[in-house]
Amino acid sequence: RLCQPWRKTLIVRLLGRSISYSYLVSQLRWKWRPIGSLEVMDLNNDTFLATFGDDQDYLRALTGGPWVILDHYLIVHEWSPAFRTSDKLHRSLVVWVQLPELSVHFYQTKILFALRNLIGRTIKLDYHTENRERGEFARLAIELDMTKPLPTKIWQENLWQLVLYKNLPTICYECGRIGKQEDSCPQRAQNTQLFTVGLPKTESATTPTTSSQEPPAGFGP
Repeated sequence: RLCQPWRKTLIVRLLGRSISYSYLVSQLRWKWRPIGSLEVMDLNNDTFLATFGDDQDYLRALTGGPWVILDHYLIVHEWSPAFRTSDKLHRSLVVWVQLPELSVHFYQTKILFALRNLIGRTIKLDYHTENRERGEFARLAIELDMTKPLPTKIWQENLWQLVLYKNLPTICYECGRIGKQEDSCPQRAQNTQLFTVGLPKTESATTPTTSSQEPPAGFGP
């Protein structure tokens, strides 16, 4: 009962840099364009909570990414009562996965959600997949553990099922920058880790004009 008001809440953190509350709120409202209410709470450790009044707004923010602000990846996670702001959120990401030529008898919600044990935790099924309208491939939003190798195929009923991760360029977790960071990251340390996450091709044509732009900041929190 105590958790009910937080059922449609997401944990939000901009990877690799700090951001002001007011600028973040303006960016979230512009990018997510919620139909219902959106309330943002400022926590410590550069972490925020975004609470939605509408279920579809919540799902679109959770699965409609990747979201990028100031060339840094915006981490978006489901809230849980056990969450602490000291948690390392970047260990898992929600991405869209395709299963091409999946046999039609697997097009059942329970079976597709059961794939969490093989790939990751299933968050949402694509509308056409859930309603069995298109059979070229099954499409699922899955929370992946980015500290582990991503499976490129899974064993299903004596057959190998191909797993495709769509639009996965490189992100540097040392500085939080998107793109080819392996050789150019100014903060790259010995333990710099490079993972792949989704990223739109460009943001230049879609960045809103605001009266007060967030001032430039160096890499890192």
